[in-house]
Amino acid sequence: MNPAQDPREIAFSAHRDYYAAGSYDDDRLAWTVSEFFSAGDVGKALEVGCGDGAMLRLMAARGIDAQGVDASSSGVERCAASGLRAQCLDVSIDGLPFADDSFDIVISLETFEHLMNPHYALQEVRRVLRSEGRFLCSVPNPLTGHPYLYPGLFEYANFRCFLEQSGFVIERVAPWQKVPRGMILPRSLRKIPLLRGRIIAGGIRRIVEKTYLAMNTFPAFCYWLWTFDCRNHKTKQANIFQEVSAQTRPGSRCQFTAEK
Repeated sequence: MNPAQDPREIAFSAHRDYYAAGSYDDDRLAWTVSEFFSAGDVGKALEVGCGDGAMLRLMAARGIDAQGVDASSSGVERCAASGLRAQCLDVSIDGLPFADDSFDIVISLETFEHLMNPHYALQEVRRVLRSEGRFLCSVPNPLTGHPYLYPGLFEYANFRCFLEQSGFVIERVAPWQKVPRGMILPRSLRKIPLLRGRIIAGGIRRIVEKTYLAMNTFPAFCYWLWTFDCRNHKTKQANIFQEVSAQTRPGSRCQFTAEK
């Protein structure tokens, strides 16, 4: 890669023909709609990473005023051919061409792991999403071997922390499809054929699931991906900024002392 190359061109060239071969994951999208949308869900929606418009079509069928953005020109072209509103841009570089508080819900399905600057993209989502609006965001489980630009960020606990520290309140997390048995094993053990077998690996997963469910926590690493259902609590981050500013302002009583 040429270091002087425009980051926008890198992103657009990487995703230009992403959807040229057609759409996929219809079952996953249908599950998302049935799991997270009720009959009364009506409002303005934005999909970040809309691809070829499959999710936009499902939302439009439920009476939701939806539009999308995507870095793939082939995906946006397929949206236009279907009469869907979509713009070609990279949200982590270009930002979103919408006013503050423009949408009631923002959806991003398996998109953030592709972005050069996920932090900036998330702040753009918060900006265009109204206060207390919903943000649905799904990311693949790293155990599936899905490629990431920032692998550590997308581990379950880390990504949850990333959302919360950015000002979102997570109301629910829902998993989708269990990963193959062998993938729940540590990487160092996956090469051992016996441990990848149906009996041993399946037994390990059942133990893991029962243990986590008994603890009333989310069995994150047993599933292919997880979807975070969040609320945009805009005052939360504002309060954090004010507190940090007050405590670190020159002349404040905040002092740091080295341990002896």
